[in-house]
Amino acid sequence: MKRRNLIIPFFQILFSNPSIILKALYHAVTNANRKEYVINKYGLKGGLLQIDLLDIFPSMNETIHSFTHLYGTSLPIDICVLKMFAKNLPDCEYLEIGAWRGESIVNVASVAKHCTSLSLSDKEMNSFGYGEKFTRVQRFFSKNLPNVEHIEHNSRTFDFDKLGRKFDLIFVDGDHSYDGVKIDTQNVFKLLKNENSIIIWHDYTSQYEHIDWEVFAGILDGAPADKRSKIFHLTNTLCAIYTNGNFN
Repeated sequence: MKRRNLIIPFFQILFSNPSIILKALYHAVTNANRKEYVINKYGLKGGLLQIDLLDIFPSMNETIHSFTHLYGTSLPIDICVLKMFAKNLPDCEYLEIGAWRGESIVNVASVAKHCTSLSLSDKEMNSFGYGEKFTRVQRFFSKNLPNVEHIEHNSRTFDFDKLGRKFDLIFVDGDHSYDGVKIDTQNVFKLLKNENSIIIWHDYTSQYEHIDWEVFAGILDGAPADKRSKIFHLTNTLCAIYTNGNFN
């Protein structure tokens, strides 16, 4: 469609439902500003270095279940990655920030020793304006699992010392704003059990190849300076990963 053909529809939406235009404009401006910020501060114009999934899992073959393919769901490949890492970490202790329906954690719970889910309570969800459609599906797949502990709290203000445990695998998929990602990143680095522990951030990219620069900036600013060189993009996923493994 030629640009001039968009003028009339643009103004029709602007006057009839301005929030759509304002949200799109806000995201575009914010993403552009964060991109400039990351490039100027870190010099990462092309984003993170990549690790090929097949370098980590040469015989990659996994099955997932309890998957809806609805709005806000992780991609099947992302959930497969989480499940395979959990399988390869003995007696895996898993933490997930932002579980919502529980599609990823229910798959990980089938192979992990213990899982901890930290997500907004229904009351907090309502206070942020998500509405009943969002709150009524919270913890749908994970609420009855015996090896899953549910904590209903905002990760920005939660006292992680209360958990009393460290983790082998951590999945950060909560608040995707810069401040939210930065705070979550600062917290989870303190929760790693040992040098083999792994952090995975969701939505570092959107649609595989397009970097979400707001999320990226939050990861970099939240990570300890000496750990940033160990943060990569997992090919063919929307995920960034922190790992001490040696890869090409």
